[in-house]
Amino acid sequence: MNHGRPSLKSKFATVYEAILQGEIVENHVWDEIFLLKVNVSFLEESFSKLKSEQLVKIKESINNLFVRCVDGLSQEHNIKSLNILITLSTLVRCVWRPDLGEGFRAVDVLIGFDQADTVIQKLMDCLHRLLTSNSTPYDLKFYSIQFIKILCTASDNISQNTTVEYLMLYNMWQSLCRIVITPNLRLSLGPQALSLLALLLNYRKHEYNNPYIIKLMSLDDQLVLNGFGEIMLAYVGDYNSRLLSVKGQSYTEVVTSWIYWTYPSQELECATKPEVVLPLLLCLYELIHLNRSFITVLTQTMSSAQSVNNEQAHGNLLSSFLTFSSLIFSDIKDNTRASELCFDILLCVTEDQYAHAFMHDDNQVFPVFIYRTKLRHRKDVKQTTAAMPLVHTLLDLLSEFIMTHLTKQMPINLYSKCFRVLHRVLCYQKRARIRLLYPWTTLWSSIIAAIKWSSSLNVEMSSPEVLTPYIQVCTLFNMFVMYGDTFLPNPSSYDELYYELLRQHSVFDAAYSMAIKSANKGPGWKEASNELINSLHNIKAIMNHFSPRIEAWSSANKISTPTPEEVMEIVRSNYDSLTLKLQDGLDHYERYNEVPKEQQFFTNLIRYICIEERGKVSLQLDKEVYARCTSIE
Repeated sequence: MNHGRPSLKSKFATVYEAILQGEIVENHVWDEIFLLKVNVSFLEESFSKLKSEQLVKIKESINNLFVRCVDGLSQEHNIKSLNILITLSTLVRCVWRPDLGEGFRAVDVLIGFDQADTVIQKLMDCLHRLLTSNSTPYDLKFYSIQFIKILCTASDNISQNTTVEYLMLYNMWQSLCRIVITPNLRLSLGPQALSLLALLLNYRKHEYNNPYIIKLMSLDDQLVLNGFGEIMLAYVGDYNSRLLSVKGQSYTEVVTSWIYWTYPSQELECATKPEVVLPLLLCLYELIHLNRSFITVLTQTMSSAQSVNNEQAHGNLLSSFLTFSSLIFSDIKDNTRASELCFDILLCVTEDQYAHAFMHDDNQVFPVFIYRTKLRHRKDVKQTTAAMPLVHTLLDLLSEFIMTHLTKQMPINLYSKCFRVLHRVLCYQKRARIRLLYPWTTLWSSIIAAIKWSSSLNVEMSSPEVLTPYIQVCTLFNMFVMYGDTFLPNPSSYDELYYELLRQHSVFDAAYSMAIKSANKGPGWKEASNELINSLHNIKAIMNHFSPRIEAWSSANKISTPTPEEVMEIVRSNYDSLTLKLQDGLDHYERYNEVPKEQQFFTNLIRYICIEERGKVSLQLDKEVYARCTSIE
C-alpha cells in the first residue's frame, strides 16, 4: 500500500472532480493546481459525461474556474500560464455545445454574463502581453494564438459566435501586427497569426463595422505590409515544394527552390490537404481585396534562391502564387474551395492597374513554373516558362485550366470566373494598346473547346445563368474581332482568328440554336437569350460572309478541303466587304464584389474552416515544451 503523497494526476483529478460536482475550490489550491500538467484526456472525458443541463447547474463552479485561470494568467509565470492556456482551451472545447445555442448560454456557463466584460478585458490584456512581450517563450505565444482560434471556431457560424464580439471590442490587431513585423516571430508564428486574422476579418463582415476590416483597409505601414507579404511568400513557396514532392517532382529540378523555412513540428500539417491551405489563402484574398497597397507588396516581395545551374533565380509573391494556382487547379476535385478562392484573387489582381502594368512590363521578367497535367495527347510537357512578363504565365495558366477540366462534372462556375479574368486582361491590353507576342491560337482553341464540350453535356437548363459562359466566350471573341488591331501582335493574327472561328463554326451555330430555344422558357430567359444572340451577331456575320466565298473558291479550284493557308488567303482578300456591328460595353466589366454573388460561397467557406481548424490543435503537451518554458523562467 502506498502511504506517500498522492500522485500529481490524482491531485489534479480530485480538484476537477470537485469542480464538476459544483463545488467551489478554496483559494490556496489554485496556485498548486496550475503548476500541474493538465490532464486533457481526463477533462474531456469528465465533461463528456455531463449533459448540457448539468453544465448549467454547475456554471458557478465553471465561472470560478475561468476567473481563476484569468487571474493566474496575469501572474507572469511561464509554467502556470502554459497550463492555464491549455485548461482554458480545453474548457472552451468541452463547454461550447450546439444545444447551448450559438454562444449566449455558452458564455454564461463559461464566464457568467454579469462579469463577462471585465473578465474578458483582463484576459485580452494578458494575451496581448504574452504575444507582444520579448520575454515570452515561443510556446506561450503559440498556445495564446491557438486559444484565440479555439474561441473563434467554437461555433460553426463565426458571425453568431458571441465570444468573437468581445474580440471586436478588445481589438487584437496590434498584437498580430507585432508578430508580423518581428523577424523571428514572423518565421515561426506568422501563418498562425494570419489564419487567425482571416477568421476575425470575416466576423459579421457585411453586417457592421468590423474593426479589423477598418484597420486593414486603412493600413499603410510598409513594415507591416511587407511582413504580410514575406509570410505569404514563404508559405506559398513551401506549399508548392511539398505538393510537388507528393506529385513525384522536385521543385529544384524544374525551376527554383522556394523552400524558405520549415514550420516548427507542432505546426506541421500535411501540406497536400486542402483544409491546411485555406485559412492562409483566405487571408491572402482579404489582403488583396481590402487593401489597395498590398498589390505593390504582391509584386515587390521578392525571393532569391539557387537554380539548377547554380545561377541566381528570382521570383516574387505573384509569380509564386501563379505556380501555386496551377498546382491547386491540377486537382480541383479535392481543391474546389481553394480553386474558387484562387480565381477570386486573380479577379481582384486583374482589376488593379498597377498589377497589370507590372505584369505587362517587359523589364520585369520571371521564369515561372506552371504545373501541367499529363494528358494522353501530351505526355511530355514543358513545366517552366522562359523568363517573360508575368502576363504570359497568367494566360498560360488560364489556357491550361480551360483545357484540362473538360469533364462530365465540368465546373461551370470556375470556367465563368476564368473567362472573367481573361476579359480583364484583354480590356487592359486594349486600353494600354499593348501588343503581346503570345500564341493566341492556342488560347482560342481552348476557349472554343470548352463551350463545345459544355454543349455536348446536355446540361439541364435550370436557370438563365446556364447561358452566362456562352455570353462570356462571345464577348471575348468580340473583343478580339473589334479591338484586336490594338493588342494583337500583327495582322496575320487576325487571319488566324477568323480561320479559327470558321473552322469551329458548328460550335457557334449550336450556341445560337440554344439561345433561340431558350427565349421562351420563362422569366429571365428572354433577356439572357437576347444577350447571347446579340453577342453572336458578329461571329455569325463572319461565317455568313466568308463561308460562301470559301465554298466558291473550292468549287472553282476543284478542291474539297482547302488548307489553312488557302483559307486565310481567302479571308485576307475579302476583309473589305465584311460588315460588323459595333457593340457597346465590350471593354467594360462589372467590378468584383462579394455581395451578393460571392456571399454564400464565403459563408460556407468560413463555416468549413471553423470546423476544420477546431480539431487541428493538439493540447497534449510533451516534456520538451515544459522544458523550454522552464528554462526561460
